[in-house]
Amino acid sequence: MDDLLDKLDALRTATPDDLFRRVEEMCEALVGVKLFTCSRFDLVARTAERVYTSDEEAYPRTGLKEIVPNRWTDMVLDRREPFLAASIDELRDVFPDHEKIEALGLGAVINQPVHDRNRFLGTINLLHVNGHYTEESLPPLRRVRRPAALAFLSQVRPAG
Repeated sequence: MDDLLDKLDALRTATPDDLFRRVEEMCEALVGVKLFTCSRFDLVARTAERVYTSDEEAYPRTGLKEIVPNRWTDMVLDRREPFLAASIDELRDVFPDHEKIEALGLGAVINQPVHDRNRFLGTINLLHVNGHYTEESLPPLRRVRRPAALAFLSQVRPAG
């Protein structure tokens, strides 16, 4: 019981980056990851913002970016289904920064939508070398949805 209480207390004092880092570690253990980012979206204003990155130098947090509708937004933002691209060729048409991704030696991508009940919170984004992710990579990531939701919710500032 004391161990559980210690873990709950650690959550109380954890920063959003601490929580996102734990989600990153879980993803690494489950399916592997070379670059891990988390993005928050304002679906009404149609903007996106990178709120966590495992490599601040190569792939830094960014300010708000406009969401451009395409098959990725239909799948991930509208239907809340994960997006899987096994190679750079499968994401060129939906990722404006595909050249940067390729320059980092990456190509396989999973974007996992995160929501709390019916509220869309954001995406966790896993990148690896071409061919690393397959359809079999998706089911294990279900285990990180709740911890990822906690990380996104920890960014909410109390009113007043």
